[in-house]
Amino acid sequence: MEKLKDFDIQVYKLGIKQHEYEFTVNSDFFSNFEGELVKSGEVKIQLLLDKRENIIELNFDFSGFVDLISDRSLEPFQYPIDIDKKLLYKYGEEEQELEEDVMVITKNTQVINVGHFIYETIALQIPLKKLHPDEIEEDEEHNEYVYIDDAEEDIEEEEEKIDPRWEALKNLNKKK
Repeated sequence: MEKLKDFDIQVYKLGIKQHEYEFTVNSDFFSNFEGELVKSGEVKIQLLLDKRENIIELNFDFSGFVDLISDRSLEPFQYPIDIDKKLLYKYGEEEQELEEDVMVITKNTQVINVGHFIYETIALQIPLKKLHPDEIEEDEEHNEYVYIDDAEEDIEEEEEKIDPRWEALKNLNKKK
């Protein structure tokens, strides 16, 4: 993917200090990925890369929107994106993914590409049920849950079913 070269970071050239990057993703960026999840939008990403001796820490700040279509009314709307995310690169023997946000790279890795991480982070923010903001209140009213506290009813029933021997003792206390 030639267009994702814009998201390459030449880590071997970087000194051991903090570095700042800024990326903007839009429809051209989203068209590089298969699937129908995100097709268009505009998201700005501020990246603070902190390179240290044994680890590279990337702190992403996403802000913008993606264009979605409501599942209910088929009306288009802009879904806001506002995310803070961290990604760690540790040095090791071979390249691998330890966790979703912890990667292992070799000491001689020259370039890391953050394009896929950016796309995945944005795509994971898309709700399963895409509703236009005007429809959200309607949906919440429709799906209100009624909570019935059975515990109170159980306590009342227990109080009614007192052993007759204890009932006599209860009356002694009232006579005083």
